[in-house]
Amino acid sequence: MAGEIKMYIDPYGNTLNLWWGDPEEAFISEEAEKTYDVIVKDKSGMAIGLEKIGFFPEEIDPMKCLRENAPFMLEAEKKWLREGH
Repeated sequence: MAGEIKMYIDPYGNTLNLWWGDPEEAFISEEAEKTYDVIVKDKSGMAIGLEKIGFFPEEIDPMKCLRENAPFMLEAEKKWLREGH
């Protein structure tokens, strides 16, 4: 019987989190042997989750796009508010 996997993408931290166990059962995190990814384990030492570090390639880094466009978006919001919206 297949279990459910929960997936969370964090564009700010540029990570992908996968949970096949209950996140509230997380007890310890360990760095994977050959990558900087993080394996999350419960009290019994069973792996229940994985955090993939650097999920987005640099070319499509959503936070880079946001940082580059933030001044424009903030100015547009100020203008919108000044117009009484």
